[in-house]
Amino acid sequence: MIKQNKINRYSKNTRSVIKYVREKGPISRANLSVQMNISQPTMTRIIEKLVNAKILKETGLGTSSGGRRPILLEFNKNCSYAIGVELGRSDIKVALTDMEGNLLSFIMEETMPQYTIKDIVQLVDDSLKKILYETKIDDPYVLGVGVGMPGPLNETGDGRLSPPNFYGGHNIALKDILENKLSFPVTIDNDANVAALAEKWFGKGMEVENFAYIMADVGVGSGLIINNDIYRGINGEAGEIGHSTIDVFGEKCTCGNYGCLETFISLSAILNRFKKRLKLSTKAERSMFQQNTDLITFEDILSAAAKGSTIASQTLEETGLYLGVGIANLINLYAPETVIIGGKIGSSHPLIIKKTEEILQTRVTGKRSRNTKVFQSDLQNGVVLGAAALVIHRTFY
Repeated sequence: MIKQNKINRYSKNTRSVIKYVREKGPISRANLSVQMNISQPTMTRIIEKLVNAKILKETGLGTSSGGRRPILLEFNKNCSYAIGVELGRSDIKVALTDMEGNLLSFIMEETMPQYTIKDIVQLVDDSLKKILYETKIDDPYVLGVGVGMPGPLNETGDGRLSPPNFYGGHNIALKDILENKLSFPVTIDNDANVAALAEKWFGKGMEVENFAYIMADVGVGSGLIINNDIYRGINGEAGEIGHSTIDVFGEKCTCGNYGCLETFISLSAILNRFKKRLKLSTKAERSMFQQNTDLITFEDILSAAAKGSTIASQTLEETGLYLGVGIANLINLYAPETVIIGGKIGSSHPLIIKKTEEILQTRVTGKRSRNTKVFQSDLQNGVVLGAAALVIHRTFY
């Protein structure tokens, strides 16, 4: 049986009060009544119920406007908790957060290529039980479980998923499987969307209504936030920026098309370009890499750039160039207020961002859009944190 958190039992109207206090508090009852256009008697009843349930709490006194100073209300970040799960192709991460995204417990488990969906679900269940046992959080205080995983999810009308190269799974009723195993409500979305939500709830997108989040990592994706919510498109597949075409005569992508952005700025593409340069480079450059060429990692390239490697810096700048082209295309179509770049690549080196910003100045057509702010994400474990945010978001929107 699915366990229901106390917040989910309230009406949408009451949940909207919780959401408003969370975002705008501390705030007085009278001011809250005016701002939300809810009569004072009704608001008083709602607040009394929420204070008794320890979802809201009284905190100090406000400024008097001619009478007694009003008691201020604020959201109790420890009234409930969210579970975030990141299902990667090489590991799974499970985290518990409070309602402000503070990471209270975190477990990462490596996976093996031969694992099945059943093995992955068991890992999640074991990790979740361990977290709840160690933190002593009782089930009624858990809002739910959010899951972020590589896209595209290729979801069918009945909710079955077929993400590419995902533990041999196809047409997986993953939501039902997880809910039956975990006994908590489960919400699933692709990793770029949940990372965008992490920025919206806890990061650099908190005060921004419309922004694009770019996930540049093993693959390349984007999450689009429009009017404070995820834009998924009519089929739930919007945001696949990694599979926008950059070169019609380019290399074949894993999706089957040619010249996709992902073939230029995924981790494997960056490593391949660097290794080709390394073979033709000077002895001094090659001396920075004593290990087998096949064992060179992205982190090695970053380290070499810091030590003055010309080819490492060239590779990073070239990555910024291609990333800039992809983002320029997105800005020309969507004109977001802000672009936030995350993932291992996007948040790794200032050279990448610097080059990206230079490209935007020449490839974005609108003069005002050329000044679109570009930020590197500074959230750690953005996907698992965003998966927890997914639960919070679904509760209040």
